[in-house]
Amino acid sequence: MKRIVMVALFVSWAISVMAITAGEKATDLCAFAVTIKKEKYYSADGKFKIMFPGNPFRTEEKVSTIIGSITMVMFMFEKNMEEAYMVAYSDYPAEAIQGHDPYQLLNSSKNDVLSNLGATEQNFKMIKINGFPAITFEGKGNTYCTSYLLVLRNNRLYQAGILKSGTLPNKKDVKTFIGSFELTN
Repeated sequence: MKRIVMVALFVSWAISVMAITAGEKATDLCAFAVTIKKEKYYSADGKFKIMFPGNPFRTEEKVSTIIGSITMVMFMFEKNMEEAYMVAYSDYPAEAIQGHDPYQLLNSSKNDVLSNLGATEQNFKMIKINGFPAITFEGKGNTYCTSYLLVLRNNRLYQAGILKSGTLPNKKDVKTFIGSFELTN
């Protein structure tokens, strides 16, 4: 169900690595010290990194829009039945982006996300990531709530969000996930 909701949101507008190191033997017993180091998920094609809480799965689909068919690439990790983490990107024709205020385009996408969730906007911020226009916001709906990031890098729209049933995502999770988003070359 969350996947359907997430795909609906997206239509509107290096798997996390665990490094486990064995420790030294303690006396005659085999005891291991385990060190876990999380690394950001890296998408070479997507040109982004982000700290997923687990291994996301990748899907790619063609989406019909008013400007034609757009390929949407989505990465999702479902933490449990109540919470999902996702990043998606879509490349739009350059002529659909050129000459438009990028923040107007991002606001339009934000409004679509909120409308699809039946959610009201909270904590809206206009920011820049690596010099590219971006916005963050939260949406509180009756069924689902979200914390969200939209970034417009030339003609590529990135979306990163946490979808949670019934309540807004935990601030720490938002900072760890959405706050870790970075663009790469």
